[in-house]
Amino acid sequence: MKSDLKYFIILLFLASFFYPTSNYGQNFLRWGADPSGGAPYVSVDPMHPNQYIGFEAEIADALAKELGKNAELISTQWESLLPALNRAEFDVILNGLEATSDRAKHILFSRPYYFFQFQLSVHKKDHSITELNDCQNKIVGALANSAASRYLIQENIPVHEYSDPMTPYDDLLAGRIDAVLADLPIAKTLTENHPLIKCVGKPFYRGAYIIGIPKELPELKEEVDNALIKLTENGTLKKILSKWGLWTPLQQELSDEVPTYSMTSVGFNWPEALQRLTKAAGVTILIAFGSMILAIVVGIPISVLQTHGPKWSRIFCAAYIEFFRGTPIVVQLLFLYFGLPTFGIKLSGWLTALIGLGLNYAAYESQIYRAAFEAIPKGQWEAAFSLGMNRFQAFCHIILPQAFRTALPPMTNDFVSLFKDTSVAFAISVWELATAYRELSNACQEFFALGVITCGFYMAMSLPLSRYARYLENSFNTQHQKPLAKVKEAPVILNEVRS
Repeated sequence: MKSDLKYFIILLFLASFFYPTSNYGQNFLRWGADPSGGAPYVSVDPMHPNQYIGFEAEIADALAKELGKNAELISTQWESLLPALNRAEFDVILNGLEATSDRAKHILFSRPYYFFQFQLSVHKKDHSITELNDCQNKIVGALANSAASRYLIQENIPVHEYSDPMTPYDDLLAGRIDAVLADLPIAKTLTENHPLIKCVGKPFYRGAYIIGIPKELPELKEEVDNALIKLTENGTLKKILSKWGLWTPLQQELSDEVPTYSMTSVGFNWPEALQRLTKAAGVTILIAFGSMILAIVVGIPISVLQTHGPKWSRIFCAAYIEFFRGTPIVVQLLFLYFGLPTFGIKLSGWLTALIGLGLNYAAYESQIYRAAFEAIPKGQWEAAFSLGMNRFQAFCHIILPQAFRTALPPMTNDFVSLFKDTSVAFAISVWELATAYRELSNACQEFFALGVITCGFYMAMSLPLSRYARYLENSFNTQHQKPLAKVKEAPVILNEVRS
């Protein structure tokens, strides 16, 4: 017993080195950011892949130097920045974090280091939109839970929210949305680097990028504020912003003793949240059932051709199966969503998810059906032929019903898994159940309560399916010769063949 306690204490000691704790007060300042957001914020340096570039990377270095520390970037997904900060995985957030009233409830805000405005962007060939007021009956893309998306909701303009800032511009080029509303640094960079996107209307609004600091570290906020004041007074901040083409007359107000800016807020009430989760669950059910039907329709022919088809069909089926089983489903969805428009094929997000998941699961289903068909004795075919059936009739009336009984348990298991795998559709901005949970919990920080409710929705969808499949399985086991009743005298002949 003492020996076990000793090893347990040693394990706790070792685990303490890996448990994320704040390094504030040590020789480096850890800042959290999502490099996938791209330029001009923070991104991987193409010339030196182990380094990061961007105006925020330079501000972080200057800030850390002013504090007498070294800057260290902790790469984190955008939607996880606030929870990760509260778990002390890093010291501050420095990643285009917009000052909003709801975020102020959970973290401390530093002084602004940049004043941003909104900029509307459209396709270069679109002349129907010249300002935001022209978008009342249009679909406008925006980053989820951003000041831009909240502003669109407040103005009752149809908005399609995305999990990263670059995807809405891809959808704009593909014609899936009509315009994109984003912070000026993003819009300016995209339009300068892409000839088919243009900015329309003048920049508007007045928001601020701030550094997020844990509530329990007010002393760190004071140090960061003082450092930002010094960077502003000695011209370092202006030099960095000018280098990236972001210095505007509005930035001169950063030196004000108490800078003023607008803050958006997000309302949250449980009835509305449940309503949105229920709607998202409906999308999940639609994708799951549609994908499974497609997987069955495609999987059965593949299983048959793989075993009984000509040589070319067996090669094709083998290649199909290995491709969909050997590549990540997220990559497949991204390929369908962004790659097909190159050939003039533009599918909506939910339809892309349905087709992509269906084709992927067809590869797995085909192997279930192939094993089930091969488990049927050859005598069943011979008995069917003796009754005057052709090969197609024998397959439909004799072989398929018996194979279905064998394949039912693994099919049910795949169907339940499919309900959960619909969550990968967030990669192409499909607003299904998992995406709704991510967005709602990120907006209100109610991760636990909303997580329990979301899990309840998944259980409510999968449990009845499992129960019904078990009922069918028991029914087939007790009446295993019922599918043969359609053919007169078939049971007698088949039993004679078996004997």
